[in-house]
Amino acid sequence: MKASIIYNSKHGTTKAYAEEIARFLKDNGIDTKLGSIGDYDRDYLKSADLVFLGCWTSGLFLFAQHPERLWSNFAKELPGIKDKKICLFTTYKLATGSMFRKMEMHLKENAEGTSLYLKAKSGALTKDNREDLKLFVGKKE
Repeated sequence: MKASIIYNSKHGTTKAYAEEIARFLKDNGIDTKLGSIGDYDRDYLKSADLVFLGCWTSGLFLFAQHPERLWSNFAKELPGIKDKKICLFTTYKLATGSMFRKMEMHLKENAEGTSLYLKAKSGALTKDNREDLKLFVGKKE
């Protein structure tokens, strides 16, 4: 199984979260490549089974959350990933609000749907995140 993790980070929190996800996947025997939206491996993405797409939450603190424009433009131009299992992830200060719905809106032409949503205030995976990831990749205890 192969996973491609692509992220957009402003202050490093989303990058740290992406790195935690990558570390978790590698520790569970999944071939994983990590890259920012500016330097991800397109060929690897095409061959990946799992696709993780992440960005930080932009907008007002409690409402009007949305992906940053750079990520939105990236998502619209992303090669088709309709045959992939998709996880969207974000980091935030107070709330994610409609963040995931808006991320999916930008992916609508390229993806069938999302199978998992992960969010964190910090760059660390929570216990719940780890459990959700195990289910997502099909690992059993």
